[in-house]
Amino acid sequence: MAEKFRKSRPDRATRLAAAIETLCDRDLAHVEETQRVEQLRLRGAQELHAVCRSFVDDVNSRLRHSFLVLSPAEFAQAGFREDGANLVQINLRGRLLQIEYQVTEDLFSQDDFRIPYILKGSVRSFNQELLDANRVDEQLLFYCPNETSGDWHAFDCRTYRTGLLDADYLASALERLI
Repeated sequence: MAEKFRKSRPDRATRLAAAIETLCDRDLAHVEETQRVEQLRLRGAQELHAVCRSFVDDVNSRLRHSFLVLSPAEFAQAGFREDGANLVQINLRGRLLQIEYQVTEDLFSQDDFRIPYILKGSVRSFNQELLDANRVDEQLLFYCPNETSGDWHAFDCRTYRTGLLDADYLASALERLI
């Protein structure tokens, strides 16, 4: 019986070759997934800046003078940092919405939010009165991808409310500072 089993079983070199092929396929799939996530991260950064740019332009178009200032004014792909914090800021005469974000340690994470995300950060809003009272309003921010793009979600840890980061969200956050 043992003799029959050994004859039907591939020899060690054949098994090793099959294992190496499987390993190569797995490594290639991992490299492709990593490249896809890197592209989605860059796209997420571009989308975040585009939402902020559109919001600032829309509000300023309704004012006699441009009071909202977006920094950086334009998104630069070369300025996107995979190894550190990225910052976007909307300034209304000393009243600030500061959006800081960075890539996750792993390709995908679910440590702080129920939907898998690839970028995480926070939205901080403050003015001089809040700073004098040692208070800064902060909400968490997550970029949750789908197949071709993704959505930015804001999450308030105090109330457990969540919503999409869009023009309404930015307007609401800025209204609290006025």
